[in-house]
Amino acid sequence: MRFPAALPTSGLSGGLSGALPTGVSIALLAVLSTLLAASPAFPAARTPASAVRASASGCTDHGSVTRDGTAAYDAPGGDVDGDGVNDVAVGDPFAGSGGQAGAGAVHVLFGRSGRAKVVLPPRPETGGGFGWSVRLAYLDADRCADLLIGAPYADVDGVRDAGAVYVVYGDGRGEPARFVSPTPQAGAHFGWSVASAGALMAVGAPHEDDGGVRDAGAVYLFTAGAPGAERRISQENEGVIGNSEAGDMFGWSVTLGELGGASDEPDLVVGAPYENDDGTGRQDGTGTPDSGSIAVLFDVRGSTGAYVSKKWDLHDVVETEAGDRFGYAMAYTRQGNTGYLAVSAPLGDGGRVKDTGFVRLFQASGAKELVPVASFEPGAQGVAGGGYGFSLALTGEGGEARLAVGAPFGGTNGRGGVWLVPVRNPAGARLIEQGEAGDHFGWSVAFSGNRLVAGLPDHGASGAVALIGRNDDIGALLAPGTGEVPAVDGGTSADFGTAVG
Repeated sequence: MRFPAALPTSGLSGGLSGALPTGVSIALLAVLSTLLAASPAFPAARTPASAVRASASGCTDHGSVTRDGTAAYDAPGGDVDGDGVNDVAVGDPFAGSGGQAGAGAVHVLFGRSGRAKVVLPPRPETGGGFGWSVRLAYLDADRCADLLIGAPYADVDGVRDAGAVYVVYGDGRGEPARFVSPTPQAGAHFGWSVASAGALMAVGAPHEDDGGVRDAGAVYLFTAGAPGAERRISQENEGVIGNSEAGDMFGWSVTLGELGGASDEPDLVVGAPYENDDGTGRQDGTGTPDSGSIAVLFDVRGSTGAYVSKKWDLHDVVETEAGDRFGYAMAYTRQGNTGYLAVSAPLGDGGRVKDTGFVRLFQASGAKELVPVASFEPGAQGVAGGGYGFSLALTGEGGEARLAVGAPFGGTNGRGGVWLVPVRNPAGARLIEQGEAGDHFGWSVAFSGNRLVAGLPDHGASGAVALIGRNDDIGALLAPGTGEVPAVDGGTSADFGTAVG
């Protein structure tokens, strides 16, 4: 399998002092073994892609890609088969499929029937990583959620590891659509992160060079059904606060939501967790390294010239230290007229224990400005290098805003954990632990209706996900080839649960 050198992904625990962790699968080791120089504090039945629905019923036109409420935005939940029950998409990016090792796959778990289907890449290629990122999104004018799938290791027109994104329509009526950069760059990893707001899609390419500045990063905006209308955004665009500096990785994380711009218009949030805190202007190699930042670009759907933006460096939130990586993961939800944004710094100092991680919550109500309102950390249960905030999910289901925080390198015997935090009552937070040592429970998290979905990509030979009810302390483990979850036809799963959406 082909993976780039010095690619800062998942995470080697800071407590490992540069040694590779035990219990990580061979597929992840192919990526993680190259990370230490760039990310020293972290360890690093077959269904055609054009037919993912369980039945033909339910996918009737409703005439609006925006649907209603949070469903139009990068918020939890999505009903792929139109039966009124939320479904789950699970990335299996290192699966062998189509005769190609590491081509990847995505599994759709149907909420009502309990059955599942496997979606394979339309263009299988060795090491393509199809399913590294995945979202359920409403991109067209029917009631069925569509799949937005990143393949950041895909080659494009002979350009190695440029990356691609696929849209697979839930109604099964259209062929999958492929989106790439109009000027592919080797090793850009376009598709590393994805988000949506109705038909608007945001795609992160954090390793893309910007004007010769290596790994500065960029984000692309696309509109489903409108090929050729893409826009590229970097920190050099007019109105985007900041500068493209080497290794910023602008676009590592992305989300879309209503966060203080015009009513009913999407705002884009971009994480740059490897940006140095070095003051204004371009100052490569100075300041506090890898402290991280986020940028909020308002009303991006209609912006054609200069953008209006606001930036938060980590020092605007808490005291800054090197390697905190603010902006590593983000999540958005909306409850009533209030939008919530959660942003993590998984190597920040979360209270009593150094390098445990923390999450900062931002809020925008109505036309009010986006402001930070709360911080969450694991307290005495935190573990240095546990990765609190490695993954995030938010939901407003049931009239209560709840936050899920993955800490895949913490927990008993390092098996990982997920914190469930009631946003308005953080004292009621509880820790869920599941799996075995080295499973990395909480590597990925998402909400689907009243259920929490958490990935354990190193559970067993294939990986697994846990489906956990709202009031439960443990969930059902699902893995390819067990129960109603089919194995990849003609291939093998390697890290099922790397991404969930």
